[in-house]
Amino acid sequence: MSDPVRDQLNTQAEELALLLDITQRIASGDAPESFLPDVARSALRGLHVDCLRIVAQVGSAHRTYAGTPAPDGQPDPDAHFDLPLLNLAAANGTLSSDNAAALSGEGLDGLAAAYPALIALPLTARGTFYGVVWAANRTARPLSAWAQSLLKIVAGQVAIALANASAFEAARRGREQLAAILSSSPDPILVIDTTERILVLNPAAEQALGTPAGTLIGGQLSALEGRAELAPLLAVLRGTSEQPLDHMEWQAVNAQFYSVRLSPMVDDHGTQTGKVLMLRDITRYKTLRENQAEFMSTVSHDLRSPLTFMGGYLSMLSSVGEINAKQQEFLDRVSAGFSQMADLVDKILDASRLDPEGNYQLNREPVDVAKLVADVVSNYIPAAEKAGQHLMSEIAPDLPILALDEMMMRRALNNLTDNAIKYTPSGGKIMVRAVRRDGKLVIEVQDSGKGIPEEGRRMLFNRFRRLYDKNDKSRPKVKGSGLGLYIVRRVAVMHGGYADVDSEVGKGSTFWVHIPLDGPNLVGGK
Repeated sequence: MSDPVRDQLNTQAEELALLLDITQRIASGDAPESFLPDVARSALRGLHVDCLRIVAQVGSAHRTYAGTPAPDGQPDPDAHFDLPLLNLAAANGTLSSDNAAALSGEGLDGLAAAYPALIALPLTARGTFYGVVWAANRTARPLSAWAQSLLKIVAGQVAIALANASAFEAARRGREQLAAILSSSPDPILVIDTTERILVLNPAAEQALGTPAGTLIGGQLSALEGRAELAPLLAVLRGTSEQPLDHMEWQAVNAQFYSVRLSPMVDDHGTQTGKVLMLRDITRYKTLRENQAEFMSTVSHDLRSPLTFMGGYLSMLSSVGEINAKQQEFLDRVSAGFSQMADLVDKILDASRLDPEGNYQLNREPVDVAKLVADVVSNYIPAAEKAGQHLMSEIAPDLPILALDEMMMRRALNNLTDNAIKYTPSGGKIMVRAVRRDGKLVIEVQDSGKGIPEEGRRMLFNRFRRLYDKNDKSRPKVKGSGLGLYIVRRVAVMHGGYADVDSEVGKGSTFWVHIPLDGPNLVGGK
């Protein structure tokens, strides 16, 4: 083999060895500051240049890795060129001594004299600028085409390494922040992937589950099987729970009560990668609700006895002697107050019974819906006439006999009709309608009152919410408990239906109840 060919092969072997060495150093996965000095020195030797410097942008500052570091104790003679070249490369891209104008500007005085031959390449990856690498000779000898190609390869690999380091650092900070949030969260949080491997179990979850995180993280969800108290949570995570999450409560081994929430975990492409189970401690609120329910029930029951006693004597007063006009006026006022108090007690009892956390069971029996609606309307006609209103009914002839809780349905319809009379002005019209529509029994009470603004409709069916707005002087000031509409919706929901209102200010309102005509609402149905 001739010497020129051997020399060429040796040169190519050296070049490949250099590229392999640089690639291995960059691929080591170490922090950039641990390998970039060696990369700069190797590239300097391989390119046969007098100066090679890698300038990495670090936030608003920069860090330089020089192929020929300054001797100990002496200033770096080329350091003042790094930042100007960094800024120029960020703004203009590749720089070369072939374009002298591009290498002029503040901080670059003396660069052309010190390094007549120079090339600077931006370190760019994924559209982000990370710095500049520049190589130069102290003579006018330009960098060969091969040297420039090798420098481009080095620049590309260094840019990728800096991009990966930046992404890793951002991920590390994100993990630290997430770990801090999870550790400080009082809500138990459990995260699994699509293979049911447990990824996250925060300290609150350790306490709730009664198991150290160290024994679970990285393991399978099946490790929690065999514990009866955890079965409901496993069913939720596996999608086999038959209980709606909106009303699900779970009692942990620490005797605390939690509401349950489940969310999918997805990647940037929208693909589900796991599930996040979060538990919210509701023990305090549950205790408060139970205490409130017990208090309301006790008070209402204690009020019922004296009310029954007073009602009996009120009804007998007319039989024990003549009553003059003034006495009758006082008795009418007492009777009205008695009726209001009795109605309030009944509504408090109904609201307590129908509470979602209560234990009331519907007393289903065959109910003639047409007769029920007709009876309620008939009972309220005198009150409507006294208020100067026209109360009408529209009852479809094909209404079926349904298995309903007649007492609760009657009270719900009473509440709707009573409200319509209270809030409809004299001369207005009220229509009570009962029809079949889309497989449902639809009961509507339509009035010609002032209507309800949208912001008022949103909370209207909650406990203790009133139609009366104290800031609206044009609305009638009527007495009430704020429980009537809450009872209406709860009655509908317990029958598998719903209740709501359609209203337009100035044109009146239509309160409606939908009850499904199937399942347990059918006589003999299940």
